[in-house]
Amino acid sequence: MDEALSKLTEIHSITSEMEDQQTWAQQPQNHRRERERLLHQYEGSATTYISLGKSTVRLLKEFTAQTKGPFMTPEIVDRLAAMLTYNLDALVGPRCQELKVKNPEKYRFNPRELLGDILQVFINLSDQGSFVKAVAGEGRSYRKELFERGAGIARKFALKSETEIEQLRLFVGKVEEMKATLAAEEDIDGEIPDAFLGELLTVGSFMMVC
Repeated sequence: MDEALSKLTEIHSITSEMEDQQTWAQQPQNHRRERERLLHQYEGSATTYISLGKSTVRLLKEFTAQTKGPFMTPEIVDRLAAMLTYNLDALVGPRCQELKVKNPEKYRFNPRELLGDILQVFINLSDQGSFVKAVAGEGRSYRKELFERGAGIARKFALKSETEIEQLRLFVGKVEEMKATLAAEEDIDGEIPDAFLGELLTVGSFMMVC
């Protein structure tokens, strides 16, 4: 899915460049040929990657609705959380404008359908403590605002029921609580304050003298 969204971003960039006809006409012919070649290449790749990505996310949605244990193993849960939050960020975060292309159906790209499937995976795994912790510890893409925006889009276009949106809201609440817990644990595991360290050294010296 990462590759699919990356190719759509490249397509958006090149087509935007070509739409500025005056600037485009001023570019060297070799530059225009190369950009046109890349556009053709990206269009073919995007269609393939999007089809594969959609199938993968759809299977995740179906599997996590039936069985959750295999996805909670340490080898998988962190990577799954990172993948889901990264793609959620791509779909509803600031970068979503870069995915806008003319005739998205040409690439079999349906962002609303994809968003609905990704949100459903979060909902399916929302009762798993390991998954909550993995999402809370995902430092690259996770932000509470992404889920709020995703839920808003899901409500607007009836991608999810109100019950499912409430499940998503409760999940985000658990993630935020876990984030606070993890941050507190990091503070405890951090360096010992100088004042407290001085007290420990004094006690240690006293014990050595005794």
